Amino acid sequence: MRKQLGLYFKFCAEQASEFICFFVLEGMIILIFLLQGLNLDFFWVALFTPLLLFLMFQLAAFVRFLRLHQFLSTVEVEILPTFTDTRVISQDYQKIIVALDHYHRNNYQQLASFDKSLLDLTTLWTHQMKVPLSALDLMVQTNRLTASDVENQVLELDNYLNILLSYLRLQHTATDFRFETFDMADIIHVIIKKYANQFILKDLSVTVTGSYQVTSDKKWLTVAIEQLINNAVKYTKKGSVAIVLDQGILISDTGIGILPEDIPRIFDHGFTGFNGRKMQKSTGLGLYLTKDILKQLNFDIKITSQIDQGTEVTITPHDIK
Repeated sequence: MRKQLGLYFKFCAEQASEFICFFVLEGMIILIFLLQGLNLDFFWVALFTPLLLFLMFQLAAFVRFLRLHQFLSTVEVEILPTFTDTRVISQDYQKIIVALDHYHRNNYQQLASFDKSLLDLTTLWTHQMKVPLSALDLMVQTNRLTASDVENQVLELDNYLNILLSYLRLQHTATDFRFETFDMADIIHVIIKKYANQFILKDLSVTVTGSYQVTSDKKWLTVAIEQLINNAVKYTKKGSVAIVLDQGILISDTGIGILPEDIPRIFDHGFTGFNGRKMQKSTGLGLYLTKDILKQLNFDIKITSQIDQGTEVTITPHDIK
């Protein structure tokens, strides 16, 4: 009883404007009768008839208010309810609730998908991180620790860390893109210097020809190009890596090549392909990350390859066909 009485007071508070308007109207009726000196028989009829109708209307409104409150108080949150109130405003609120439900469901599905992808990635990434760590541990145990070998393994660890960190940062669209004009040759030479030891160790020749002035984000473009050069070195046992700059970037190698059936999927998240599985050196994230970065920087990338002959990667601005 106390609960219903409390609800009634809340209902009256919500209907306060209607109560004020009605009693102002009743007061005007009383004032008119007093000023005009009209018959009191008509006065009571004029006073109580609207009052009776008003109380009946408010009683019906309170019953509707009470039923709707009880309905909404007991409905399960997981099941989107259909309002028993058919008023236009109530239906408008219902549409808003449905839209919010869809919005949050979509957000939840995206977060769940990202969490699953991140879990799969970190599982594979952790396994890949163990490879260079195990190699370093073996070198220590066998007393075959050389500066060159250590540098190569540290470079692998650094690359895996950069891939993961870049991937996580790129998932948040608040990425700090800062555009400037620079020569792509500057980026290429820095990356080649970083991988110089691996070029020397494998006796690979590397050439950089031409120049290409581009306006883009230097840091993120470096991340993308480094993954491509890293792959060129990783999957080339002998021969060369050639980079041509001319209104775009062409990176070609004389490596082991890519299977034709793998090429359509090499940019997919987590796809390692035959080469990645065979050599056990791929997280399946490098090319995915590269494609995502280049897309956001408005570049297109195309890869052609032949088994045991090599691979060519072409990067061009999106507006150049």
